[in-house]
Amino acid sequence: MITVLVDRPLDSRGGRWSLTTEERHHLRVRRAGEGEPVRVLDGAGRVGEGRLIPGDQGLAVEVARVRELPPPPPLALVVGAGDRERFGWVVEKAVELGATEVVPLETEHTAGVATRVRPAQLPRLQRRAREALKQCGALWAPAVLPPMRVLEVLARYVAGERWLADPEGESAPRSEPDDAVTVVVGPEGGLTQSEREAFQSAGYLPVRLGPYTLRFETAALAAAALVAQRRNRGVHV
Repeated sequence: MITVLVDRPLDSRGGRWSLTTEERHHLRVRRAGEGEPVRVLDGAGRVGEGRLIPGDQGLAVEVARVRELPPPPPLALVVGAGDRERFGWVVEKAVELGATEVVPLETEHTAGVATRVRPAQLPRLQRRAREALKQCGALWAPAVLPPMRVLEVLARYVAGERWLADPEGESAPRSEPDDAVTVVVGPEGGLTQSEREAFQSAGYLPVRLGPYTLRFETAALAAAALVAQRRNRGVHV
């Protein structure tokens, strides 16, 4: 069955929904036609069953039934924002691993980098997150937040488990599967000593995610996979 995305929350009563230009193009590529059944996602936990119908600018969808799933436990990936293409790859894969927020982290080592993530690129990153839903079957797209500095991160994420990716850190702590988790990963070149001290003073635990030094995108996804494994099994790891 073809999956389509809508750009506003689905109504529990169903009804007629227009589709974006990108989704209509996707249907043309798939050679989808009127009357074909589709699965409809809104990226906010709702999934509908419907059929394609004629619309004003092409195909639309008539949704018959909608069900809603609760959001996953919070998992924030705060990742060094020095390379926007690799950061975009993190956003896509974070969908598959159940992240609820992805945050570009601005640090001393990213401040002067021409390829760093900028606020103007957030809509494109959010679209990449939503598109990834169609491939993996997830119902919730993570929020891609504006770039934050270290102090902004410390002010926002004060509860739950807080990890600081560190090749010389400890093994990931044993805790409950539903605990909120925030993972901070420095950029290429790492965090400065003062930035590391700021996170550790605020209660972030240095956590080792593998036997080797990992690139920032690998570290972010290794952490997300570790959390996902724990949550999916419902046991400690």
